[in-house]
Amino acid sequence: MTPVEALQAWLALEHEAVWFYPVVGARRADLVDRASASFEQSRDIRDALESRLRALGAEPVDAELTYDVGPITTSEQASAAAQSLEARIAAACVLLAGLADGGLRRYAVRGVTRAALAEQTWGGAPQAFPGLP
Repeated sequence: MTPVEALQAWLALEHEAVWFYPVVGARRADLVDRASASFEQSRDIRDALESRLRALGAEPVDAELTYDVGPITTSEQASAAAQSLEARIAAACVLLAGLADGGLRRYAVRGVTRAALAEQTWGGAPQAFPGLP
């Protein structure tokens, strides 16, 4: 895998997050503030990733029409789905960090940190090495 492919994988997950968090906010009034903040953060990261990819001469991967996130009828289900999504984002960033160097590696490490903190915001436990199995 190349760094560009790893950036595309991360972007695909941010597309999912941009789709997912408004769904959580619409279905769970008790989580609307947290979902709105997560949406805004993921939207900004998605936009930055698209810009990076274009600067590298790559066409950014498109978002899917819909995503299968499972049931979101309780706050616990929504939080678990958000934790899972942020853990997958952290894993994508770890992959990129291992493939990249210089500024792109630093960007990936910041992505791991952001995703790990977001996972905790949704109730996840702190991990010594976020993004690793």
